[in-house]
Amino acid sequence: MSILILYGSETGTAQDLAESLRREAQMRHLAARVFELDEYDVGNLPSEDVILFVVSTTGQGEMPPNMRKTWKSLLRKSLGTDFLRNTHCTVLGLGDSSYQKYNFAGKKLFRRLAQLGAKMMTKGAFLADDQHEIGIDGAFIPWKQEIWTGIRDLGIFEKMSEQIDPDVEIQTKYRIVTVEKGVEEESEDAEFSESDYKALRVASNVRVTSEAHFQDTRLVKFEIPAESRIPMTYLPGDVLMVRPYNPEETVKIAIEALGYSEEMLHRTLKVVKNDQFSKNPPYFLFGHRTTLLTLLQRYFDLQQIPKRSFFEMMAYYSKDPSEKERLRELSSPEGLDDLLDYANRCRRTTAETFRDFPATSKNLGLNHLFEILTVIRPRAFSIASAPSGSHVELLVAKVEYKSRMADRRRGLCSTFIARLKEGDEVFCKIRAGTFRFPTPDAPVICIGPGTGVAPFRSLFGQRSQISPNSTGFLFFGCRGEHDDFYFSEEWNKMECVEVVAAFSRDTEKKVYVQHKMGERARDIKKMLDSGASVFIAGSSGDMPKAVASVLAQIQGGEWTKKAEETGRIQYETWS
Repeated sequence: MSILILYGSETGTAQDLAESLRREAQMRHLAARVFELDEYDVGNLPSEDVILFVVSTTGQGEMPPNMRKTWKSLLRKSLGTDFLRNTHCTVLGLGDSSYQKYNFAGKKLFRRLAQLGAKMMTKGAFLADDQHEIGIDGAFIPWKQEIWTGIRDLGIFEKMSEQIDPDVEIQTKYRIVTVEKGVEEESEDAEFSESDYKALRVASNVRVTSEAHFQDTRLVKFEIPAESRIPMTYLPGDVLMVRPYNPEETVKIAIEALGYSEEMLHRTLKVVKNDQFSKNPPYFLFGHRTTLLTLLQRYFDLQQIPKRSFFEMMAYYSKDPSEKERLRELSSPEGLDDLLDYANRCRRTTAETFRDFPATSKNLGLNHLFEILTVIRPRAFSIASAPSGSHVELLVAKVEYKSRMADRRRGLCSTFIARLKEGDEVFCKIRAGTFRFPTPDAPVICIGPGTGVAPFRSLFGQRSQISPNSTGFLFFGCRGEHDDFYFSEEWNKMECVEVVAAFSRDTEKKVYVQHKMGERARDIKKMLDSGASVFIAGSSGDMPKAVASVLAQIQGGEWTKKAEETGRIQYETWS
């Protein structure tokens, strides 16, 4: 018997907590299975005794992408009010109270599970807040203490211990097996994990900002292989999931810190499941036969800022007393400010952290890496090209900045994309985005400053082909007309859209998209009164609130609220 832990995650925090729960369950002599929500069959939920849900809230109060399919299934009326009558459930929501729609995903999931008859183990969803004085641990720690007690009191799991057993050796999800020379390669598993990722070839990678501009933004074109054109079709609003690799310089730091020899790095290996509950490794990414070097390049996230669980597991495996003590300090709730100063504020990478704990790092077993390190997450980018069976384009701004660390900080995926050369291959797949655009002849008002314009280039690119007489407004914002006005030469050729640009640095007074919307308030009202829908894409900071405020001034607060609820106003934002 085992408990089920399901997570919905955008940035990896919910997954990190789910894996932490799995390890703690092991140390309480309790078997646990971990799945992202969309990997699990909703029809099997009633057969579970105990389910722990850990879900984050993304964008404007939305469900994270890897649980939207499951959430849609849970909303089916046919499930009935006794669907989960025999299942004990609990919800931990992850959010940030500085956002208006704080922890909406966790709250909605809790209510829905209760409606389906689940035996809720707490009075409400526990809501973890990034703004708490000890961060999400302010809710996570009391929640899990209450849940472990509650599970034990059920009397279902007879071997479960009341306290953590320090003598339990944590079983890693995967283990590495050395492949001896001369041994024939086994046939590939029928269950080929995440095989919907395809290797797309880079056709071009062009900088679209001026050379003098501080921001390096790229328009990257990928060719869709002929044999993949049918399964890789896409629509405006869809996103391309990209699997990036670690930068070469980061891999080098990790190799030196971990003390791996050339022979060790190039030895032929195989990654296999170490327990029945783990899913197959992503062989498409690194092969059935691989090397440690390939795993460090493609699989383990060495660029990530280390989370508390990293220090927790490093301390667990450490044999050096002084380093073990320091690692425990950084992994404790009381040491949060110390952790933030050491890792987050200076944006220290995992690879650099290995370097700071040499005695521990150089004595780690290879299998320990599967519990210490997280996997490189695929990144989602709104598709910037009109639907095509032969290619797909992305608009990506390279993230690079200074911190108090000696080397400049770089975003993993944006750096990976910026460095791509013609002919390189990248593993990608299509995923539905959050936007639900109306029929091509319906009027639309789109607001997309910066790279937020990407889905609207796809939308109006398609409309110019199939519905050139349709009506559209696009409010675009950037710093300067000659620096980062993306696709400026294309817009004038599209009859289906009028582009209104706001340049924040070209005039003495900064001008943003909301100011331009205010200037065109009469035209916006006319379009809204004729049934236009509104789509807002970009940073989840001040822009969406400012745009919503302008719409409320034009149509009224109640209209705006109802439009958001009914989908006439839609958001796709990111932090």
